Amino acid sequence: MNTPPDLLPVVYVDESSNSGQNLLDPHQPVFTLAGVHLPDELAVSIVDEVRSQLPPTQGEPKYGSLARSSAGRRALKRAFGSMPEGSVRSYLMDKRFMVITKLVDVLVEPLADADGLNLYEDQQGLALAELLRMAGPVLGDAAAYHRMLQAFVDWVRQRVTTDDFFAAITAYKTSIPAEHADFAGWIELLECCRGVADATAADLAAGEQRDILDPAVPALYCLCTSFGEAVGRFRLVHDTSKVIDRNATLLRMAHLLPDPARPGRFNDPLPAVQIDFADSTSHPQLQLADWSAGAVRQWAAHLAVGGGDRFSEELADVVKPWVIGGVWPTGTVDLRASGPQGE
Repeated sequence: MNTPPDLLPVVYVDESSNSGQNLLDPHQPVFTLAGVHLPDELAVSIVDEVRSQLPPTQGEPKYGSLARSSAGRRALKRAFGSMPEGSVRSYLMDKRFMVITKLVDVLVEPLADADGLNLYEDQQGLALAELLRMAGPVLGDAAAYHRMLQAFVDWVRQRVTTDDFFAAITAYKTSIPAEHADFAGWIELLECCRGVADATAADLAAGEQRDILDPAVPALYCLCTSFGEAVGRFRLVHDTSKVIDRNATLLRMAHLLPDPARPGRFNDPLPAVQIDFADSTSHPQLQLADWSAGAVRQWAAHLAVGGGDRFSEELADVVKPWVIGGVWPTGTVDLRASGPQGE
């Protein structure tokens, strides 16, 4: 017998630093999503304890304001220490690397599939994205490489034409010296994807591939799958999100779509049987999800771009066990060693 939704466990989710499809915003290099599964009584007590440590004039204690003061940082660390193991899970994305993976996904994968090659199997597509990430700004002109990535983002957002986008690809390829001709061949592969791009541009213009660069939807699916392994079926309460609301049906139908990484199999069903939207004034767990997502984002941004303050480093031991996976380049943090599962 199916359990009524109001009797199911509840997972509360919020995100941090979502700039939508503007993935190359230099001020927001990392996207994070965090989920919290806590009893109401414990969530209320943790939030109330934090509020008691703040000035009475303090408004809603969002992560950004708390992390800017020494009192807020102390309150956050105490709050995180009060949250039981396994009650928080997070998914993160390096936005620049996501652009590169999407460049491969949108252009190269359909061309490879037409030739009978599954780039998702054995992570071949990810390997190509890593090659482009590591070699791109070194073996060719770094500025031209960045312009190519920006042109891709602008093309998906329908701000430049397909001709403009492919002109940026060609300009970058031209910047690669002759001694790196082997690598230039991979950029020529992008040029060979013009037919795929023309078809995709038509879909974008028709609104048929909306939000393909927004990290929120794939991150939420992965986060829900991880929580499902621990609590089974649950009800999801998400901080108000137009993107998730717009893609809720797609998320619920994920199990009807083939999983390209596992030929012959379908995606796992979304364990969230119901998706509701609310704000942190109604649910203390959403307040905790905001703090958790913000903390993971601050720590991950410190890793992605360097710098950061001492608090960013202090967060590492707290937040790393929360991370269940992400779209993240190799060489900075091993997501597979973090949390209850790798991604």
